[in-house]
Amino acid sequence: MKNLKVLILLLMSTVIIVGCNKDTVKQTSTDKLNEKKEAITKTQSTDTKTASNNINNDTKLYKVEKVEKAAGKKGSPNLVWTENGKQVSINDLKGKVVFVNMWATWCGPCIKEMPDLSKISEELPADKFQMIGINVFQQPGSKKVEDFLKTNPVSYTILDGNQEVVDAFGESNGATIDAVPTSFIIDKTGNIAEVIVGGRKKDDFLKSINKYLN
Repeated sequence: MKNLKVLILLLMSTVIIVGCNKDTVKQTSTDKLNEKKEAITKTQSTDTKTASNNINNDTKLYKVEKVEKAAGKKGSPNLVWTENGKQVSINDLKGKVVFVNMWATWCGPCIKEMPDLSKISEELPADKFQMIGINVFQQPGSKKVEDFLKTNPVSYTILDGNQEVVDAFGESNGATIDAVPTSFIIDKTGNIAEVIVGGRKKDDFLKSINKYLN
């Protein structure tokens, strides 16, 4: 019986690593331990903290102001936000490959892959590729996205989303989105070419993205 309980706990841990269900309210003890380790590391290194602050000043966070459902099957919903006093939308990005990553501030696997997403955003040419993170599934007591980004800056655009955004992408994809991270690769024509559910590493993401860049 004791061995059975250990096996069940190991299986549950594996599921948590892959992704987070939207109904998850509390972080796992593993996530909390990792956060404490990260906090200690940041406190110990003044240089790293200074660099993070500099990156944080460049973090781009915007509120989704409008959601337009896709015109056809597999088409991407059009999200509208204001950037530097000018309205910007996903439709404006046609001609580029757009990587949309849905995440949440309480989701361990989401947080784990964000540094890799930043590296991809920095390495791929801006005239061919755009990375967008969308914060969704806000839970009671979880960090607000603006507070989270102060200590976890990224180099790509972050949109503060809502359930309307989630529903619009789910309708386009023909499946309900109830877990994060969930990522969408939008091809140059504005269609959803690929959906990635669960956390991945940099090389895995690039393998998928590069299929649509050329």
